Order: sequence, then C-alpha cells, then structure tokens
Amino acid sequence: MLKKIRNAALAVGLSVATGAAQSAPSEPNIVWYNARELTIEGRGWTDTESVYDRLPARAKQIVNEQVWGLSHNSAGLLVRFVSDATQIHARWKLTSADLAMNHMPATGVSGVDLYVRLKGKWEWLAVGRPTGQNNETLLTPNIDKGTYEYTLYFPLYNGVTSVEVGVPSGSFVKPAPPRKNDIKPVVFYGTSITQGGCASRPGMAYTAIVGRKLDIPVINLGFSGSGRGEPEIFDLIAELDASLFVIDPMANMRGDWVEERIGYALKTIKAKRPGVPVMLVEHAVVADAFRRSKGPKMADTWNVPLRKVYED
Repeated sequence: MLKKIRNAALAVGLSVATGAAQSAPSEPNIVWYNARELTIEGRGWTDTESVYDRLPARAKQIVNEQVWGLSHNSAGLLVRFVSDATQIHARWKLTSADLAMNHMPATGVSGVDLYVRLKGKWEWLAVGRPTGQNNETLLTPNIDKGTYEYTLYFPLYNGVTSVEVGVPSGSFVKPAPPRKNDIKPVVFYGTSITQGGCASRPGMAYTAIVGRKLDIPVINLGFSGSGRGEPEIFDLIAELDASLFVIDPMANMRGDWVEERIGYALKTIKAKRPGVPVMLVEHAVVADAFRRSKGPKMADTWNVPLRKVYED
C-alpha cells in the first residue's frame, strides 16, 4: 500500500486540469435524491456538528479556532451512486458566500465535480460552477444509455449543508455498491496542499486523484495554513480505523517542532492502531530555491529531524 500511495502521488505531478460544464436550471420533471441516502465517503466521524463536517463536534473544545473553522470545509467528501439516467443534475447549498479566492477559482473552492467509471477506470465528466450559496445545475445533458457508477466530489474550501443528485423522472438512482477491495480508508493529514489548494476543481486535489487511481476511500484532514501537528489533532486522528495514515504537515511546521510533534504522532497512532502503517512525507524544496544561497538545503530544516524521528 505504501508503495502504491507513493507512486500514485508522484503520478499526480503539479498539473491541475480545467474543464467546462453545462450550467442550466433543472427541468420540472427532475427527481432529486439526497446524497445522505446514497454512498457517502470521506467522513471520519459521524458525531459531527453538521453532517458534512470533517471533525467531530467535541473537537470544537480541543483544536484551535483556525482548524475548527476549516473543519467545516467539505474537502475530501464525496457521494458515490449508480444511475441509468441520460442526464445528471446537482443541487448544493454552501455555508459561505465567499465562492472563490484570489489564487483559487470558484469551481475548486465551492464547486462540485462529477466522474464516471468506464471499463474500470474513473473518467471526468463535468464540474458544477457555483453562482451563489444555493446552486442548481445540469452537469451532463447527453449520457449514452446504460447504467453507470458515478462519484460526485464536494467543495474543497467551502462547506455544504446539503447535496442532491437529480435525474429525469423514470430514471433510477441508488447507492453505489461497496468497493471490491473492501479496504479501510487512507487518512491524509496536512496543510493547504492536502486540503486541495489550489486545484481548479475538487476531483483534482491530490488526495482525490490517489483515491481514484487506487480505488480506495480517502479521508482528507488537510487544514490550510493550520497543519501544525498539534498533539490534540493526532489524538483525534488516531481514533480513525484506517488502512494507512499519511502525515504531511511540514509546510506549516517550524523545524524545531518536528521531532517532538511527529514523534508524538507516531507513538499515539502506534499505541491506538498497532500494525497500521504510517507514511511520513518530507518537505519539498521550495520553487524559488534556485535564487537563494541556501535554498537547496532549506528543506533540511524539517527533513533532518523528520528522518531522525523515523529512524528512532
């Protein structure tokens, strides 16, 4: 699993695809299905303040204000379903009116993203472009007749209070079957990079790409600018019944935090989840390192103590 995750992540590279989608109000004969009635993935806890939050309600008294605020973003959450419809519509309600950021488009921050499985491979279909907090759109107008499995990814940097899938009357929508490998989710913890910044659409977050390539469920616990590896967040993460934990907070940490905080993470996860592997992700060399005298060695500030924790 560790090798597959590493290879899949490397295959992602740095490219972020952009794509257009049909946007139109739905027709009167559309039947709507609440995503909660279908196959939801990406939720680590069920005892949340809002159904699509990423941390349990009790975390409000445990984690810092920034992490708690970002936990309301629906990064990594998705709904899987099967349908014979020739059209797929989406309707979703956002928690924030801030649809985009200066450095990230509304489709990634607040949009939904549709994929279909064809011959065992996930293919992109359409992105739902948000126009306000309440959104309704025709995603795909002309699907070939047949029954297909779909994945609809939720917004990366906004929250949702409801998500619905719509199809023409007479078509069916039902929950997707369990994954064939029946594997437990892979839990990713990290920074804005993990949360999905700055993908042009939710399905292009690297965690989503890894999930599709390996056909595995993923839990995204990336917190933009706030992945500092505090002990309380690792106490929560260790509650999750995962097949693998990927720890990737170096971009938000100080070098002198690494040994203590990542050491605590490993001890805590190993104590609560014995036998479950943990992948530690090193800090990358920054893009403008070439213009700094010590640029190529800057990552050593984090990676040297990280390797020490690993070797110990």
